Amino acid sequence: MDVKISQIATDLFRKVSPVREIMNFADPSNLRKYGIDPDNLISFGGGWVNHKSPKKLAEAYKNIVDDEIKFHFSGGYSPTNGEKSVKDAIVKFEEALYGTKNLTYENIVIGHSSSHLTSLLLNVILDENDQICMLDPSYCNYPLQIKVSTGSHVLRFPVIDEHNFEYIANKKETIENFRKFLLKNKPKVVMLISPDNPTSKILSDEFVKATHDTVKEYGGVIAMDFAYKEIYFGDYPDYFSWGQDENFISIRSNSKWCRGLGRRLGWIEAPKYVTDAFESLQNSTILSPDRLHQMALTDYINSAISDNSLIPYVNEIRALYKETARVTIDAINKYIGLPCLEPDGGLYTCIRVDKNSAEFVEDVLKGTGVLFVPGWGFGKTVAHSVRLSYGPLVYEHGLIEKGLEKVGKFLKK
Repeated sequence: MDVKISQIATDLFRKVSPVREIMNFADPSNLRKYGIDPDNLISFGGGWVNHKSPKKLAEAYKNIVDDEIKFHFSGGYSPTNGEKSVKDAIVKFEEALYGTKNLTYENIVIGHSSSHLTSLLLNVILDENDQICMLDPSYCNYPLQIKVSTGSHVLRFPVIDEHNFEYIANKKETIENFRKFLLKNKPKVVMLISPDNPTSKILSDEFVKATHDTVKEYGGVIAMDFAYKEIYFGDYPDYFSWGQDENFISIRSNSKWCRGLGRRLGWIEAPKYVTDAFESLQNSTILSPDRLHQMALTDYINSAISDNSLIPYVNEIRALYKETARVTIDAINKYIGLPCLEPDGGLYTCIRVDKNSAEFVEDVLKGTGVLFVPGWGFGKTVAHSVRLSYGPLVYEHGLIEKGLEKVGKFLKK
């Protein structure tokens, strides 16, 4: 007789998530059922970067592996909250790129990934009866993480004008309305992401500063997910330079800027009362973060700052994604002609399709062999929109054009 799984596992298994839905759409057996050769699929579904990692990072790994003593050391446990050496390197990294001053190694916790650290952070700050606020739309994984970690109540605040399909977070009226919303509900955590997923919009200084001032009034905290921080297309806002603050926490990772997606490593930058609280939670989950990745990242950052190659590398990838975003938006306007959001950074845009997003994705996939992500999982304001990711096709602009041209022809029939 099978053992009955827990209620939360049962609930999550039965709940269709955007991630599972897109995986189902892209499953080779499902594609063949639609008459699509999986090798010919053009996918705008993947939320990952595809530029090349810095060569000096590869060299850092090689130097460790080729050195018997270093490689032996990399196989041992690191401190529960990470090595001081990599924390010191991260302090230098933030100062080199953004001029951050008020950050020390004591304000940093190294973890398995930013996803892992987000879940632990929720456990550090939230109790079951607390409230957490997210913008609408926002990253589709947050609600599941909240349910699994604390089950706290989620509040949503819309930042898309659905009628005009316009991002309105940075408008003066929206900022004031959000401030009133926070004072009325007093959520303990305000979860933000900038550049955003799924819109690739960047929150303005005015929005973030007003939010920061407001949560300080009642004892809340901003948790800023900076997954795409290094991929911005204009000037970065002032809050990119903020270090630790009693009411401001940064969730960071090397997964996007140096394409370390599968080399799982993340960190948070937080006040000491938060980083101290991580010790026991880390100890009971991962025990310690991966030492090999910490050693390689430390060596790379120190070397790249020393020889002045870090900033040119980051600028190069920023320019690469900015050009890819331009190609994507131009192709949407040329071939499809539906309203879309202009990226400020990141990997995405959203297209308003004016019908159930899951149905639209399936219809387009069957008719063209082109895959989008349905927008419903990111929030009500994009339930009739799709997310398009240009990240995986950063070196294949021709495929972006080809895919969107096929979709345009299909929609015109």
